[in-house]
Amino acid sequence: MAEYAPLIILLPMLAMPVILFLGKVFNTNPTWKNTLKEGGIIALVAMGAALFISLAIIKDYLGSFSNNGDIFSLTWLNTAIWEGGASTTPVSFGFGIYIDHITVMLLFVAAFLCFLINIFAIGYMNTDAINDNRNHRFYAEFVLFCAAMLGMVLSDSFLGLFIFWEIMGLCSYLLIGFYYERPSAASAAKKAFMTTRIGDVFLMIGLIMLWDLFGSLDYSIVFDPANIALVNPGSLQMALGMMFIGAIGKSAQFPLHVWLPDAMEGPTPVSALIHAATMVNAGLYLVARMFPFFGAESMSGELIDLAFIIASIGGITAVMAAGIAFVQDDLKKVLAYSTMSQLGYVFTGLGVALWLANSLDWHHDPAAHTIVIVAFGAALFHLFNHAMAKGMLFMASGSVIHEVHHAHHHLHHDDHADDDEFDAQSMENMGGLASKMPITATAMLVGSASIMGLPLIGGFWSKEGIIANAWRVALEDPRFFFPAACVLLGAGMTGFYMTRMWVKTFAGKPSNEVAAHVGPTNSWIKTPLFILTFVTLSSVLLAGMGFTHWAPDSEYSFLSDKGLVDGIIYELGHAFANHDAFFFVLTYIAIALGAILGPFMAMSLFGGKLEEGEDCKPWFKPVISLNNWVYNKYHWDNTGIATSGLAIALQNRLYIDKYYDLAMVKIVAGFSNKAAEADTKIIDGAVKQIEDKSQKISTIVRSLTTGSARDYILWVAIGTLLIFFFIWGVA
Repeated sequence: MAEYAPLIILLPMLAMPVILFLGKVFNTNPTWKNTLKEGGIIALVAMGAALFISLAIIKDYLGSFSNNGDIFSLTWLNTAIWEGGASTTPVSFGFGIYIDHITVMLLFVAAFLCFLINIFAIGYMNTDAINDNRNHRFYAEFVLFCAAMLGMVLSDSFLGLFIFWEIMGLCSYLLIGFYYERPSAASAAKKAFMTTRIGDVFLMIGLIMLWDLFGSLDYSIVFDPANIALVNPGSLQMALGMMFIGAIGKSAQFPLHVWLPDAMEGPTPVSALIHAATMVNAGLYLVARMFPFFGAESMSGELIDLAFIIASIGGITAVMAAGIAFVQDDLKKVLAYSTMSQLGYVFTGLGVALWLANSLDWHHDPAAHTIVIVAFGAALFHLFNHAMAKGMLFMASGSVIHEVHHAHHHLHHDDHADDDEFDAQSMENMGGLASKMPITATAMLVGSASIMGLPLIGGFWSKEGIIANAWRVALEDPRFFFPAACVLLGAGMTGFYMTRMWVKTFAGKPSNEVAAHVGPTNSWIKTPLFILTFVTLSSVLLAGMGFTHWAPDSEYSFLSDKGLVDGIIYELGHAFANHDAFFFVLTYIAIALGAILGPFMAMSLFGGKLEEGEDCKPWFKPVISLNNWVYNKYHWDNTGIATSGLAIALQNRLYIDKYYDLAMVKIVAGFSNKAAEADTKIIDGAVKQIEDKSQKISTIVRSLTTGSARDYILWVAIGTLLIFFFIWGVA
């Protein structure tokens, strides 16, 4: 089935102009609006076909294989590079398909989530009057965004990756600014576009440096150990460092993180798409693709500084974003900062794995080989778990916002002024929704538990691996104590803000009459939530099948070492009864912080029992009862902390945006003003001086042009005499 891989990209890409054309022609047509959902059904068919082909390909590559790349090749451009004189070197650019287990894993994440988000979008976008007659534009941009992510994952070169990377940047600008009539949305779109462009400039520089080193950007050439051995380690580290800055921008890591929270101005399906299926995963994928450089024997010990930088950026972002999430009341912004924080975990995991690959003799030592592969696999597994949980969380948040908005509109349909003031995304306008939206509340509960790392659920299996390997490296390289401490501290912080989000939204009593009148959502929205709940809960099965060994190692098969039951028992023993005393204690410290202390602190401040007479599903009752018991017994006044300088700084995003804006005004705008002044006084001044002198000379000459024939005869006579005297003088 691999020969059909290009269709995964082409089908959604071709759907884009079809949806745009039909939308322009049949806009307002009842069949187009009600049956085809303004292009939503066409997009769904395209994404469904892409998912079907992806699954067929994935099935063939679940086992071990070694024939990476060369699945499909298409020549795009033949040219030559001038070497001086008559010497030229022929160069060919093309597009091909490269498949390994990393490709397979991320292909499933992208295709599966894009399909589910498409289903969700039909229920979300097509039931809101504000989107009428412009949904075709949304679905056209949506399928192009999906096609770009799928193309980036399947590309067989960094050049192909970069092309699709830039298409994603364009689509993010269009979709974040979908409601462009709102100044905040237009500003957020420009902010996202310009911030990620900064990273993209560095990425392009890195790719140029990589081309200079290898003479190609094809994976088959740049990943060849023989070719890697020929390049200068310092130059390679610099090139990879430039590329990593591109990943920082795309995945919203410090210091290029400022665009992601503002991206919530786009429709909720866009938020789910950016945070789970496409854009932010692109930066992680780029860093993961650097692994062959770090793992090459010829580079042993040469790239550890870059590995430390990658891990440190991840650690800083994990703690910083978690802290800002503490004080957010906007439901989507809590999840936005959660995304930044959890991606920080993945970057830390990748940095740790790259350090191990660059330091250990893992090519010859089986024990070291297992350590390196499993460390890399833990980072990839967290990418997978986070994508599934965060896609579900954003769609669940959209479900809540959708119904809160509709409840408010139903209660205040004549009061348009109140419509502008009411914030349907604020958790201050929610509360007690567990009894009213059981499927949404279940999805949000399971997704939150996965992000928190609650034992046995979703992200627990990967987050514990990242924390353990970060401390493993810290014991060898003291510099890594910083990122290791960050991810451990971040576990407790995650437990707090995710629990706070859930109990403020679903526990306690409704905060107002709008929350009291919220009802269940439609089936288009419920379906993906139901599916993703089970996918997130199934992570224990993937862990038992050997996901962390399978994802980075294409020569490893699922269940090749142990059966499913034996694999699960092994993972349980490794997690909860580790024979190494240090990692045994570390595991329980992480669990205590993330699953006990963080949630306990949140429950003591927020939530409580449901409204009298309200009932909820049986699986909520222990959570609600625990929340109520903790709240009643241990509730405390946090006014002092909530009004402290730190809390205010967190509410202002640590003033980073403010200082960036100030830098833009003082530096960029200041430079622009000086440049304009120089242009006016020097360049324009010189031109104006020439113009002024020319006009004065013209005035003098014009005064001599009288129109009188006798004056002209006089001047001719004088001229003739001057010529005569000149010739006479020369003679």
